[in-house]
Amino acid sequence: MTTALRRHLTPGNAVAVAAMIVALAGTGVAASNLANGSVTSAKLANNAVSAPKLANNAVTATKLAQGSVKAAKLANGAVTLNKVAKESLDATRFKPGVLGGVSASKVTVVPGTPVSVPPGSTGTTATATCPAGQRAIAGGFNVGAFALADATGPTGDGTGWTVTAETGGAPASISATVVCVAP
Repeated sequence: MTTALRRHLTPGNAVAVAAMIVALAGTGVAASNLANGSVTSAKLANNAVSAPKLANNAVTATKLAQGSVKAAKLANGAVTLNKVAKESLDATRFKPGVLGGVSASKVTVVPGTPVSVPPGSTGTTATATCPAGQRAIAGGFNVGAFALADATGPTGDGTGWTVTAETGGAPASISATVVCVAP
């Protein structure tokens, strides 16, 4: 057996084994000796960090620089109604002319008060009303999971928005929202 081992243990094999041990130990040492903060954005290669390499929820709004995300950089359909925080968009956040030439200072969005709809109810109405002197130019509504909107639209006098809903066997909540403009 010692003769067979001597036949395979050559100086070349010994050097190869030693090189493999040094190489494997070297990568382990390099990975474990990185100090906190030693990898900076200047040291990262272009495109080194891609979306699959980011942990879920790793990038939040507070971690983004002001103005770093522009509409041109967003994928089609990336921003949906469910991803916009309630009451986060008011008329002052739109550029002039975006609202059809109406000055943003003349536009008001008024959420209505939620109305409870009892089980098996039909014809329950919720209304949102514009401030005095303003007219409704658009509106919307929110109905709970167990309600069905029958009708929605401006009030007869044009100063608000209504939604009429019905429910099945469970109670629900509905509300209207109106977009108003001052003369």
